[in-house]
Amino acid sequence: MSRIKEVLVLHHSHLDVGYTHAQPILIEMQKKYIDEALQMCALTEDWSEVNRFRWTCESSYPVLKWLETANSSQIDLFKYYLKNGQMSVSASYMHTTPLCSAEQIAKMLYPIRQLRSQFDIEIKTAIHHDVNGQPWSYSQLLLDAGVEFLIMGINIHFGGVPLTRPNAFQWETPDHRRLLTFNGEHYSLFSQICNVNAKNTNIMAEGLDQYLKKIDANPDYPFDFVYLTATNLPLYDNNPPDRELAGLIKTWNAEQREQTISFVTPEQLYARVREQALKLPVHAGDWTDYWNFGSGSAAKEVKLSRRTKQGMKAVELLDAFQPEADASYVSIKKQAWDQIHLYDEHTWGAFNSISEPDNLSVDIQHIHKKHYAYQANSLTGYLLNTQMEKLAINSLQSEEPEGILLFNSTSVPVTHDIQIPSSFRSAGRHLSADRMRHVLMNNETSHPGKSYGTVELPPFTWRTILFKDLKETPWSESIEINQGTIEMTGEGPWRREVTTQLGQVVTPYHRCSFDPLTGRITSLFDTLQDWEMLDTSSPWTLFQFVQETVDPIYYPNTRNAIFPRDIEKGNNSVSVWNHDWKAKRQSYSKLESCSVERNANSATLIMRWDAPGVEQLEQRFTFFSYRADIEIKVSFYKKDITTPEGIYFVTPLNLQTWNCHYDTAGKLVELDAQQLPGVCRDYITVDKCVSVYGGSHGVTMSCQDAPLVQVGDFNFGKEQKSISKVEKPLLLAWPMNNYWDTNFQARQPGYNSYTYSLSTFQTFNPAAVIANTDRAIAQIYSIPVIDCKIGQEKTLINIDSENVKVFDVKPAEEGPGIILRLSNSIDHISDINISFPNRKLKAAFRTNALEECLNDLQVVSSERLEIRLEANQLLHILVIFL
Repeated sequence: MSRIKEVLVLHHSHLDVGYTHAQPILIEMQKKYIDEALQMCALTEDWSEVNRFRWTCESSYPVLKWLETANSSQIDLFKYYLKNGQMSVSASYMHTTPLCSAEQIAKMLYPIRQLRSQFDIEIKTAIHHDVNGQPWSYSQLLLDAGVEFLIMGINIHFGGVPLTRPNAFQWETPDHRRLLTFNGEHYSLFSQICNVNAKNTNIMAEGLDQYLKKIDANPDYPFDFVYLTATNLPLYDNNPPDRELAGLIKTWNAEQREQTISFVTPEQLYARVREQALKLPVHAGDWTDYWNFGSGSAAKEVKLSRRTKQGMKAVELLDAFQPEADASYVSIKKQAWDQIHLYDEHTWGAFNSISEPDNLSVDIQHIHKKHYAYQANSLTGYLLNTQMEKLAINSLQSEEPEGILLFNSTSVPVTHDIQIPSSFRSAGRHLSADRMRHVLMNNETSHPGKSYGTVELPPFTWRTILFKDLKETPWSESIEINQGTIEMTGEGPWRREVTTQLGQVVTPYHRCSFDPLTGRITSLFDTLQDWEMLDTSSPWTLFQFVQETVDPIYYPNTRNAIFPRDIEKGNNSVSVWNHDWKAKRQSYSKLESCSVERNANSATLIMRWDAPGVEQLEQRFTFFSYRADIEIKVSFYKKDITTPEGIYFVTPLNLQTWNCHYDTAGKLVELDAQQLPGVCRDYITVDKCVSVYGGSHGVTMSCQDAPLVQVGDFNFGKEQKSISKVEKPLLLAWPMNNYWDTNFQARQPGYNSYTYSLSTFQTFNPAAVIANTDRAIAQIYSIPVIDCKIGQEKTLINIDSENVKVFDVKPAEEGPGIILRLSNSIDHISDINISFPNRKLKAAFRTNALEECLNDLQVVSSERLEIRLEANQLLHILVIFL
């Protein structure tokens, strides 16, 4: 006899925004599913409690869309069944990827406040199915939003399972609170193991008995019930309520079998799990996602989306200090955020995207997905340009501008090399509408123009400078260049190259030596640390291009070589990764040119290559006289390849022992040590940066455009349970791949470009790493100023803490004031003083993540706030000005 007495079934439609249907179609279908669920609730309302139909809206996004068109009677009915426990709404907005930033995650939780108020419900549970994890800071933000219980239902197709499942544990947050978490089975497993489509309770019993034997064999499972979810097969995703399931469960229970089966809401599961909470194990660390490697199959749009979000941070900051009440503007910002969120949802395309890459439905879904990125970028570009024009007090139509406005929207000081686009100073009429063509966060220049010197911009500061006060700056004497020579011998057809004199670029911070014949960078010496950064004995060199494919000598060029999928094993949490799959890795076939480009304050080593899988590969390594990091820009035309392939840029590091930290949703995480057992260690998705360090040296790679990184070696498919830290690790930027066998794109031909930066340090300091990364990827937004009689500088926010970062500033959603989100980057208490020049404080409040006030904060002399943050705390505050 089994110790399991009950089977609790959560019935839901797994939300994929795409995959099974074109995105606009499924959103309309998801809205209809709510109406169908309400009908089923009404049909079974008079049934006994154990048999009643219950439906869970696992994501709030379809509910919000439904509310836009639902009439009052539908809404009243929805509220009624929410209150009687037959309907439920999760706190989760949608199933997202680790591409989300901390401020974006907070934004996604805002509907909780609306739904709680509108329906007078608590919403204390969140659900994520399919996806393989969430950033560690997500646990903090859930608790900050009043969410106390998280349910996961991971799909291990090209993924993995942390710990053991099914089971529950306390997920310890970075600030040492605890989020009760149920690590559940793959979604839809009840429908699968019980074969409910057979509509036969004996067949149900056979499948359930087999499953319960596995549960009974686990002595660590603490419950007398099992929890499974049901979808409506054969539609595993985006499925409607199963109209026959309630009757089948009713029949089962009438037969008085050993276990009762009943529908359950997340709230009911929470109540049952909470009874055992004190007995559950505690685990701390990042729930690092396996699935997001697929974002490398949409590299161009991922880059665009990342730049959009940087632009939106500037928009929110400017909105906070110069509010825009125009209804159209407000509507556009809401649309932009919606598109940002939708692009970071976990569904990237059709189920047959790899098997039928030329299928029309595949193209349709990929175009819809890409549209989210492009729409968000354009709308955000409009908002940012609008606010910048307002900041400059520019007229709609004028003659030539008189100056330039520079805006640092980051929380760190930035040194900016002033360069004036020719359009800023062109003669004749100037129109605001013409300037609107240039989306500010999309500006990229590979060939710098004339420099008018550098300027230091404090955090959250804008500055205007008159054109007449700008003078072209002379070339910095601190940069030395030797382009190298190639000696020749012989004459006529016997003439050949025999020896090479190495080229060098020398700045106050680095000495880079390169071979102009082969293109190999032979040394990258950090002059401040007296350290050779590169492992010069490695076959790889600085940021070396690598194309990785499945080696055809061992098996056909298919994705099954890496992950031979077995659904039955997957349903039983048995991994089928081929840890020893054989890869073929190729690099450059020929150096086409090597040169050094000089600018007043920088020198750029430019190499153009012939390489497999790409055309016109160019790498630009820029060294500066005024900043210590190295900017690396790569560009190429990707060939149209649909067979499995990855593109890397590899740097061999001269470190003996080493450690690693990466940031995800605003939190620095130690690789391995601060990850949950069983989560992805082969590759990581960084918010902005990854640092590898050991002894008295370290390197940070800032990833402005492409978030995927591997550390140590080529690791894809190894499913490492812990990191083997062999000496002289590789640091791999991984901008592109098409390894996924469904959902993601099979190809992405055309032009691509990415920007990275490298910086070095002696001692790993979390606050310093975050600050240096913010500086490295900062975009100083600049526009011409029409009426600029005097230069001026204004700071919006002053902060004086090294360890606390203001990572989000925005206008309050309701009422006056602005919201600031602060993050303490260290494991100790930190104090911060915040002031707002030229503004007087009326009041300040600590809020939760949803902007609901919790308690007053002390205002010192109407001028500044003194705030204390606990170790690793995220803090949300509301500031109201006089």
